[in-house]
Amino acid sequence: SSPGGGTEDNGRMHVPTDAFGGMSPEYKAASALKNLFTMVAVRVVMAQEESYDNEGGTMTDTYRGLQDYLAANPLRDGNTWLEEMMRHPDTNLRLTALRLLEVRKAYASAQFDFKGMHALAVKELGEENDRLMAGYVNDSFKLSLGEAAGEDGIVEEDGIVK
Repeated sequence: SSPGGGTEDNGRMHVPTDAFGGMSPEYKAASALKNLFTMVAVRVVMAQEESYDNEGGTMTDTYRGLQDYLAANPLRDGNTWLEEMMRHPDTNLRLTALRLLEVRKAYASAQFDFKGMHALAVKELGEENDRLMAGYVNDSFKLSLGEAAGEDGIVEEDGIVK
């Protein structure tokens, strides 16, 4: 048996099929990344439009339209959000939606550091697990001694810090 238990013959952990609405964890993560890439595309296009504003102080129509659309329609599902934008009565917004499709595809396929994300997630998860476990052990030790820590985590007895 490998760490974490619950592994199948192939050595991978068994994740119940109903855990994420019938989706695998990888599919669920990919869905979240698509939404992230849509938001990245929005920010990239807005930054590009800001750089086109040579006058200073006046926004381009695309920037203003995208900003207003985002304020009125919070981005929760990237595909639905873009689909609705592509049906907007404003031609410029429809064209902006097509531009966003291209930008998010280009970012996802050539810019996003998937290996770096994986390494960072594993590293931070390990550090957070270590911190949480240390806190648990510390609390368990205090409880076994019958001591109670204050809100700041410091144990005092008769006004003396232990």
